[in-house]
Amino acid sequence: QRRVAASFVVVIGLGGVGSHCAHMLLRSGVSHLRLVDFDQVSLSSLNRHAVATRGDVGISKAECLAAHFRQIYPEATLDVRVAMYDEAAEEELLGGAPDFVVDCIDNIDTKVHLLAACVRRGIRVLACGGAGAKCDPTRVRIVDIAESVVDPLARAVRHRLKRDHGAHRGERR
Repeated sequence: QRRVAASFVVVIGLGGVGSHCAHMLLRSGVSHLRLVDFDQVSLSSLNRHAVATRGDVGISKAECLAAHFRQIYPEATLDVRVAMYDEAAEEELLGGAPDFVVDCIDNIDTKVHLLAACVRRGIRVLACGGAGAKCDPTRVRIVDIAESVVDPLARAVRHRLKRDHGAHRGERR
């Protein structure tokens, strides 16, 4: 539990997947979270977001989570970044020696740049694949992206990582 509490985790993309992930990390005792998203809570995203309510519509997803998280775990260090990940923001968003990055981005270009940066920096990363229209949680698998065979998002990312960054099947850097 001490190791979990001492962890510094960056969660990038705070929509339907990322907001739930960050929420569970906080409730699991992770005491230092960097919350990154450029977008705002909207009426159409309320059904997917972990903690947002109608009163949160119009505020940034990162600020929304942080406000709720402060009520749950006031001692946690919450580093809120209302930003979109891109190569120019790499140091700002990945700096500070995080123990882990959780990639909950749904844009292929952005996801590829983030994963390549994490590999270059030696940061462990969990990349979330496509979750849309999935309804059987018993079929969720945690595998190396090279082993993902069904997810179209993972397939596209794997192809781009190979093409643009020379990543090869099963390669660990």
